[in-house]
Amino acid sequence: MADTKTSVITKEDLSFKMAASRGFMFGAALAVCFLVTTLTGLVSYTYLKKQGERLTHYNRPSTRHLLQKQHASQMDNQVADSRCNCSRKALVFANAIPKGEKEDVLQRKKKELLKYRKRTESARETLLFANGSVPLSYPTQGLAVVPEGVIEIPGLEVVDNSENEEYQVQLNTSHYGVLDVTETLSGVQVDGRRTTCLIMRSSSLVLLNRQLQTVVYVNTVYDIDARDLVHFSYLNYQATFSIRIRVRKSPRLYDPGKDNDINNKVTIITKTFLRYPSVKALLNSTRMFYPKIRIVIADDSRPVEDLQAENTDHYVMPFGAGWFGGRNLALSQVTTPYFLWVDDDYVFVNDTKLEKFVEVLDNTNLDLVSGRVGNRNLMYSKLSILPGDDHGDCLVQGHGHYGRVPGYPHCYLTPKVTNFYMGRTDKVRAVGFDPTYSRYGHTEFFVDAMGRLRMAACEGVRIDHKSSRNKDYNKFRRGGGVSGNYRNIIMRRQYFKDNIHCWIKP
Repeated sequence: MADTKTSVITKEDLSFKMAASRGFMFGAALAVCFLVTTLTGLVSYTYLKKQGERLTHYNRPSTRHLLQKQHASQMDNQVADSRCNCSRKALVFANAIPKGEKEDVLQRKKKELLKYRKRTESARETLLFANGSVPLSYPTQGLAVVPEGVIEIPGLEVVDNSENEEYQVQLNTSHYGVLDVTETLSGVQVDGRRTTCLIMRSSSLVLLNRQLQTVVYVNTVYDIDARDLVHFSYLNYQATFSIRIRVRKSPRLYDPGKDNDINNKVTIITKTFLRYPSVKALLNSTRMFYPKIRIVIADDSRPVEDLQAENTDHYVMPFGAGWFGGRNLALSQVTTPYFLWVDDDYVFVNDTKLEKFVEVLDNTNLDLVSGRVGNRNLMYSKLSILPGDDHGDCLVQGHGHYGRVPGYPHCYLTPKVTNFYMGRTDKVRAVGFDPTYSRYGHTEFFVDAMGRLRMAACEGVRIDHKSSRNKDYNKFRRGGGVSGNYRNIIMRRQYFKDNIHCWIKP
């Protein structure tokens, strides 16, 4: 055959299990696969052009910022345009900071924001453009490699009907790895093996394309989740595609037992403070319907009344340790796949059917589902973040939902629900509850969960609400006691931690 090997990479050279004797049959299979996917529209061309100069990717800050604004505008139809405007119905968080401190706080926040963006930059998606007129074929997505791993790059080909004395292609990586070939073919010159720049030349386009079928990417820079860009050049044309570097993660599996008993799947958690009559009513009502289900109580009251009992675990915290801190403690003790959050003044009724929540979570990719509380309508809201200026972004809250859950038309997709919900333990635990919110807090958790948890509010499950407050409880909830001016504390926290300048409500 004309494409006789002149050198071969051994398995030891690259530490990967790859047969070095793939030849024409492997290349032909890839060519057929590429032709089929091209005809069905599953492969697109990436076209980057600038007056004959090679381009990498479209990454001008001003344009990227504009696209971010346009995307944010589409997320919430309550906003007339995509600009963050804190003058309209807005709660301005920066107002909680004394005038003499504002500039210093702003500069510290900007510094921390730059650090955050630098830390997360490696995993960001890069904006790439596609155009069918480029005479190059290549994979557009789906390439992934483990750290220090090797992956074949399928589908590389030059599609050029013109006849030339020599054909040359160049492939470059950006940061995380090098390029190599599993074999070199006679009639093809390959330079830059095991470097970030691989160049191939041949007088035969057929041989060059066969050589392209042997290209591999080798990860050399460790990261658990990052994206490297590969630039593929021919003449004045250039295409860019990404390769994801990602560690293989172990799954988190919970054994529901042979009978799939709800007691093995759900733990009820609550946080109580100075309301023992209420939490005891909650416990009694729960046992009427679910006598064996485990209940975890976080308690920062004084004096302490013992609530420990069979299938009930009572965790005592320092006095006034706080609302969200108690939630974290209770959630940390859950060993079932799901947990049910209830306030300490809720009461189980006939409509509190936890099995309905479990069914939705078992059969969808949702992470959290909520129900109705008392005689209120089902509660949900839209939330979105609009990019702002140096002072921060806008948190925009609107009416409505984002559609129904497929297969469950009584459930509505939403990023904010009421304080009666069942969630996936691991997913919600990864978001957590900021202990800063010690007296009250609700939206603050859902802001932290935006983009991290899939949620829905569902009809058909209801719990009753028997509100009960006393003088001491009210003193702490309203921001007195150990917390001082609590409202200013939480506004300042959101201004800095979430980079939110203001909260716009409908």
